[in-house]
Amino acid sequence: MSSPIARTDGSPVERLVVQVDQAINCRALYAAGHPNVTRSMERLVAALDAACDARGEEAITFLAVGDDVVVGREPLGRGSLYLEQFVHLLTRRGVERLTLARGLTADECRLFVEPFAVGGVPAGSAHVQVGRVQARVQEGVDEAALHEPLSGQSLDAAREAFTAFRTDGAGGLRRLEDVVWGLIEGLTEATRAVIPLAPLKNHDEYTFVHSINVSLLTIAQARAFGIQGDKLHELGLAALLHDVGKLKIPLEVLNKPGKLEGEQWQIMQGHAEQGARHLCGIEGSRPLAILVAYEHHMRFDGQAAYPTPRRSRHPNLVSQLTSISDVFDALCTTRPYSKARPRDVALGVLAERAGTFHDPFLVESFARIVTESGLMSGEEPPGS
Repeated sequence: MSSPIARTDGSPVERLVVQVDQAINCRALYAAGHPNVTRSMERLVAALDAACDARGEEAITFLAVGDDVVVGREPLGRGSLYLEQFVHLLTRRGVERLTLARGLTADECRLFVEPFAVGGVPAGSAHVQVGRVQARVQEGVDEAALHEPLSGQSLDAAREAFTAFRTDGAGGLRRLEDVVWGLIEGLTEATRAVIPLAPLKNHDEYTFVHSINVSLLTIAQARAFGIQGDKLHELGLAALLHDVGKLKIPLEVLNKPGKLEGEQWQIMQGHAEQGARHLCGIEGSRPLAILVAYEHHMRFDGQAAYPTPRRSRHPNLVSQLTSISDVFDALCTTRPYSKARPRDVALGVLAERAGTFHDPFLVESFARIVTESGLMSGEEPPGS
């Protein structure tokens, strides 16, 4: 499989696809006004003109058909990473038909690229036509509810993906990737600033709901620092998979009422290393997810925790963000061995651990996010 570098071969339409992908990736990395973003938009316009010239047409229309994209009656196939990414971008946003017409301006490019790069709903313009699934809201349907990332339906889909991951590692992983995009889009499109956490129905699904909540909270932290696009998605996926090692823990240990001791505690401590090892064996696993699964119980100050590496080490930034989310949601959720604590108490525990287990700056930022989001306004913790 070829590396995702700038291509000069291929048909003019394929080169247009390359420039669309590069413009989206560039916008995900840089602010809207950055010179690199401006140049990527100019290259996209030039590639469109070249494709139109080559085909003798005034516009190029892409149709998403299954796992392929068709131009005219010719499928482009999925012969390169750029074509695969293009298919993924269209299907992830529910785009079935995309038309780019000659005369496309740089400003129109920005409006078109923005939702693909940082979240939102793709919109058309004079030289861009976007056909989306469920583009119109039916009468009587609450539009805000369509953007709710943790509706019963979306939670059921996420639960199915999580279950699939147990038996079909690579296939389940791809479904979990879509779940994370849904969480990001829901937070981006929500009309209110609240971080809507998933409720816990029973103890058996604790690991699933806890993982969803930790992913949401970690995404919210990262967005506060300006992280967007594919980087935000990779981070959210790593947080979602942080406790994957617990899928290997016997339920009698995982759900035991009371404190774990002796061999059972050693088994529980092993979930971090087990999770990292499990992800290493799944095709398509991201290095960041493996690292976060291994590090999320390590201390900020580098002192002994678990797992214990041969040399003292400090966890990476995403592991630290995930650790804060992990502790907060665990404290706020009723579990077999402990009752849910009020959110202000959970924040107090994090404050006490600042400087040892957690980075004080990240704890302060997290407390501000939780307070400003309205998450402190409810009387009951999210998982009670």
